[in-house]
Amino acid sequence: MNKKQAFTLAEILICLVIIGFIALIMIKNVKTKDFTEKTYIASAFKAFESVQQASVKIRDSETESCPTGSFMANVAGDWEYTLVNSSGINANTEEVLNLYGNYLKFENTGINFCDYTSFCSDEEIKGAKLPGNMYIGFEVTEIEDCPDYYMPNTATIINGSGKCWGKLYVDVDGTKGPNTLGKDVYVIGLNESGLAY
Repeated sequence: MNKKQAFTLAEILICLVIIGFIALIMIKNVKTKDFTEKTYIASAFKAFESVQQASVKIRDSETESCPTGSFMANVAGDWEYTLVNSSGINANTEEVLNLYGNYLKFENTGINFCDYTSFCSDEEIKGAKLPGNMYIGFEVTEIEDCPDYYMPNTATIINGSGKCWGKLYVDVDGTKGPNTLGKDVYVIGLNESGLAY
């Protein structure tokens, strides 16, 4: 007659250790993901706030080369917001980046934003590195309807409103990939007020 074989205490302990180890890894991954997302959101809003504060300073003190559209220009007999430099001609992305560089703590300027993010390949998006591993990029466009905003911590894209002269891109984790709009890369329009919220 065969006796029933039972698990030994050692086998039970080994199983419990394995189950506990797997549970620990899963909990750690969830916490790490949650922490990363919160860090991305905080970094993005910090960058937005810095650019907005710089926009206010530019608008108050750089009246001749203000890129925020806070002045009117007569274009073909019609007064409208326009983006011009101190020479009265259309400003380019490099000039806008340099102007913001007077008010933001850039660690590196004049770079091609798309060299540091796999999100894009547009050489016209000029960028700069902020403290940490965060990059911002400016794109100058024709005066047009503001783009859809890809903002952090939102389930849906926020529709843009009003007229914008450009776009601001923020990549919160720099050269690390992959880059995803609304996750670690964000874009918002730039208008006469600064950020087109």
